[in-house]
Amino acid sequence: MTHSSRTLWLTTAIALGTAALAAAQTAAPAAPQNRRPVYVQDFEAHTGDPSGGGGSSRRGPLSFIRGARSSQKAVMSAGSLSSAVADEFKARGYTSERVSREAPLPKTGWLVTGIFYAIDSQTGMIKMPSFVTGQPDPVNTKITVSVADLAADPNAPFIVFGQAEALRGQGPPTGWNPYVVAAKFVIDKVESASDIKKLAKEIVDTILTNKQVIEEKAPGH
Repeated sequence: MTHSSRTLWLTTAIALGTAALAAAQTAAPAAPQNRRPVYVQDFEAHTGDPSGGGGSSRRGPLSFIRGARSSQKAVMSAGSLSSAVADEFKARGYTSERVSREAPLPKTGWLVTGIFYAIDSQTGMIKMPSFVTGQPDPVNTKITVSVADLAADPNAPFIVFGQAEALRGQGPPTGWNPYVVAAKFVIDKVESASDIKKLAKEIVDTILTNKQVIEEKAPGH
């Protein structure tokens, strides 16, 4: 290799190295997006009181849900669905955990919870699901899921997936008017732990699909 060839090669190598370094600095990975922690409170059943006054809430309704097929009945623990929803959020990269109804709530983050209810076939009114009274009717059981901002008011969800009317009997503030997203979560096919995981995935999918709307509707946005 001649002196001029070596000089040209060295100059080219230096130029390529400088360009590569500049490109690496420009393409440095962005910092991960800051995500609020998600706390999933145990789901409960509608009180059966449409006025919202009196009547204690029925907690842990999954303890009573049984499979529709008598040969494949499965009794779910009270926290099965809320735990599965929290686990699904974790799988998506969120800090998340289940919170029982009796536990004190954290001060910041999203609070996700849900309520089971049924629709009276004659009046069309929301009522307590029949499985709470020992007469399983999973086909007529629905879920409404809500999201609240713990830093603002955990008792006043600002967005609801399903029918907001189902939550009014649980004591939200007077005049409460959340943003409502149409959603339908199927309960009649919940017969096993794997079915609960599928339902939890469906719930989390629905929430995260509307993540931008949630951020826009959040208090103080």
